[in-house]
Amino acid sequence: MWSLLGAEMRREWIQLRRYPTELASQLVVIVAIFYSLFLGASYMAGTTTFGNRLSDIIVGYTLWTLAIASVDVMGWTIATEALNGTLEQIFLSPYGARCILLARNAVNVIFNLIFSAFTLLIIMALTGRWLTISPWDLLPGFLMTVAAMGLGFLVASATILVKRSNQLLNLLQFVLLFLVMSPFGSLPGAWHLVSLVVPFAPMVTLLRHMMTHGVPLWSDSQWLYFSITNAAVWFLIGLAVFSVAERRARKQGVLGHY
Repeated sequence: MWSLLGAEMRREWIQLRRYPTELASQLVVIVAIFYSLFLGASYMAGTTTFGNRLSDIIVGYTLWTLAIASVDVMGWTIATEALNGTLEQIFLSPYGARCILLARNAVNVIFNLIFSAFTLLIIMALTGRWLTISPWDLLPGFLMTVAAMGLGFLVASATILVKRSNQLLNLLQFVLLFLVMSPFGSLPGAWHLVSLVVPFAPMVTLLRHMMTHGVPLWSDSQWLYFSITNAAVWFLIGLAVFSVAERRARKQGVLGHY
């Protein structure tokens, strides 16, 4: 497994060195979208002071960039390998498709954590709103990536069978934006239970409490337990569905199709 992770790390590093303009363009686009929304909202409200709402939006937007990277990489991997005619090689490898996808996603998460950190710093500098950041913030971010891997397996399951899922992946970006930016943790009454089921909702709520209000991790143990449960459930659901889709694709003989 370590050799697989090392190979995926070298692969990702070679791609970053070979296509640096892709990374730079992605950073510019993500920051430009947020800053355009910020300027538009400031113009409509007549002020650049939004209280804690701005901090919550900054946290949510940064988490959205991280979620996209974790979810999309599996779907794009299946689609790209199918287009190149090498999808069967992944499934016939000694490691298996699940291990390869997990290793590729794990390496992708490492690079995207660094990317998201740069994005957050630039956004905070542009808006003038500096958040409380501590090493403990990595734990909710890690749990969020675990849940995102589960969703990524769900996307990969659909891609194995239909192969062409470009529009689905594009649509999924807006679905993830809704999941991350919606204040599920603030819903009243029985609707509060929705925040325990919806992907990312407990992690986003926990991270907002920590970064916006400076609440220590262990003093908000309720949301921490909810986050761990949410991440584990969605990850296991993704693995189970992917196993079913893999067996069905093998049975139908569509792994080599594109």
